Amino acid sequence: MSMTLSKTIQLPNLAVTVRELTVGEIRAWMKRTAEGGHDPVDDTLLQEVSLADLYVMTDLPAGQAESLTPSQLRLVFDGCREVNPDFFGLRDRIESAGRQILERLSSDLSETPAH
Repeated sequence: MSMTLSKTIQLPNLAVTVRELTVGEIRAWMKRTAEGGHDPVDDTLLQEVSLADLYVMTDLPAGQAESLTPSQLRLVFDGCREVNPDFFGLRDRIESAGRQILERLSSDLSETPAH
């Protein structure tokens, strides 16, 4: 008996099952994110999540996703966020830390050294 959280998102002519990520899948996500350099549409169509991340959290085949609209993908994403609050909390903390580091670096670079 699996205790993994899941939810079904009903789209026109399609039911998508969303499931909670495992710790190992979250580690794999961090590695993929660090490697970067993927397809810009896959990575940035939805601001909060890549399409590759949606595929990991759901049973949605990539080929089937191509026939969905961004608003339908957003419904799938909303289900992903509901079932994976800890993953999205971690993602938000990582992004926030990254922004703080960039702000510090840019302010250090803009300071002129005293002569």
